[in-house]
Amino acid sequence: MDNELNVKVGLLEVFIVAILITLIFGSISYMLLKHPEGAIQMSSFSDEFKKKPFFKMFLKFMGWWFLLLVIAAWIVAIISLFE
Repeated sequence: MDNELNVKVGLLEVFIVAILITLIFGSISYMLLKHPEGAIQMSSFSDEFKKKPFFKMFLKFMGWWFLLLVIAAWIVAIISLFE
């Protein structure tokens, strides 16, 4: 009985972590992918560096990495259901 309860608590913890990762990194990913200009304006880099197209591409690249992190968290959560 205790072992079954521990498994359920462990699954709940995995899903809570997946939800937190989604809230934190999902919102950052959305901001970087949909509104990179806003992220550029909020950054503390020099105006000269902000105008370079490389910086915008780098922000979009980081947005995709954050999105992949969210997807990986949910894949781990779903796989843990079948263990």
